[in-house]
Amino acid sequence: MSNINHMTNFKLQSEFEHLELFKKKFAVTVSTVFAWDGCIYANNVLTRDLLIHEETHLKQQEKYGKDLWLKDYMEDTNFRLKMEVQAYRKQLSSIKDREQRHRLSIQLSRDLSSALYRHMISFDEAMELLAK
Repeated sequence: MSNINHMTNFKLQSEFEHLELFKKKFAVTVSTVFAWDGCIYANNVLTRDLLIHEETHLKQQEKYGKDLWLKDYMEDTNFRLKMEVQAYRKQLSSIKDREQRHRLSIQLSRDLSSALYRHMISFDEAMELLAK
């Protein structure tokens, strides 16, 4: 698989071609970050761990094919959960400090169980999945 770091482009969230599609289904805010087709769409500078999360989505799209990935992400809760858990785990594993990783796992579990993802799992389920 290619090295995403060297080919990732960055654009503003408003330039994301599927923004309206995501807004119809998820609780998108101006801080929501999207990864699509070799590009990361964000309105803010990303932390290293968040960059790793988004680059994981770009790698997933390479693996599955971006159009199939998008279709399944939008329509299949189990697929979306699998993709997000994989990205959140990579994000967490990039944090070496144990205290910081624990704090981040709580925040990510809140995110994963939030309206952003249509409350697809509970906070406790998210904590358990991210701990594996």
